[in-house]
Amino acid sequence: MHPRNIYNKRLNFNALASKFPEFKKHTTLDLKGQVIMDFKNIEALRILSKILLKKDFNLDVHFPHNGLVPTIPLRLNYILFIEDLLKLSQHECIKGLDIGVGASCIYPLIAAKKNGWQMVGTDINADTLTCAQNNINNNNLSHLIKVVKVKEETILDEVLKQDSVS
Repeated sequence: MHPRNIYNKRLNFNALASKFPEFKKHTTLDLKGQVIMDFKNIEALRILSKILLKKDFNLDVHFPHNGLVPTIPLRLNYILFIEDLLKLSQHECIKGLDIGVGASCIYPLIAAKKNGWQMVGTDINADTLTCAQNNINNNNLSHLIKVVKVKEETILDEVLKQDSVS
């Protein structure tokens, strides 16, 4: 884990279960009396990701039931490593591209919310992009994030033909 990752320590499932009833119903007590969750339960993972985004980034994100559920600590790790690389270059205005943005639009949402970066997300699936756009709109980040439908065989052509996020 990146040293600045807020998830460096084990998550306090007891505190999360106390604060978020929707999460509590997916937890149990182990033999030591510790609150635990089943990481194989996709619905529990979906709710955990949703509440971490809300609690730590004030992001309200919908994860469709037929889509992937991103692990927030690992996604934040990636953003922090990119921050480190960008500090070396001293750029003021950061513009990023997420190829295969997915329905959650997780990298652009965290990058825009946490750092104010301008992001473009691409995907080949129109339904996925609709969900991603809804997540952008629900978090009032359309001024920083744009999503673009691309063709599988030319994944960057559509982005290069358009103006990026301005």
